[in-house]
Amino acid sequence: MRKILLAFLFLLFSSVVANASTGDTKICSGFAKWMKDGTFKQIRESKCMTEAEYQAYLNSPQYMCKYLAKSIWKESERAYGKKQYQYTEEKLKKIKALKDEGIALCDGGKKDQGLAKLREAFNIISHTRMN
Repeated sequence: MRKILLAFLFLLFSSVVANASTGDTKICSGFAKWMKDGTFKQIRESKCMTEAEYQAYLNSPQYMCKYLAKSIWKESERAYGKKQYQYTEEKLKKIKALKDEGIALCDGGKKDQGLAKLREAFNIISHTRMN
């Protein structure tokens, strides 16, 4: 019993030491997969950053504009998004116009007005019936 307890404490201590963060740890994102022909293909390039860099990115003035614009694109312009919702051509044109106008305002330094346009476009998507 004593050996089991010592082994457990050793494993616990080892895992705590191994997982101790020094603050310099980089977190990487990316995507690669094995193809049917046996090759390993990188789909999306890996991007590494520290926790501090990630927090600075999240708090940057352009983050929300980019995030909403990409979400709108995924839900309304990409083929997969178009299959999910019952869009009319009129709604799609209005969403695209609001998205483009919101991006232009964000890029022009009018973040609050740009976010309002992007949120308006996102509200149209949210209130569109799904298939």
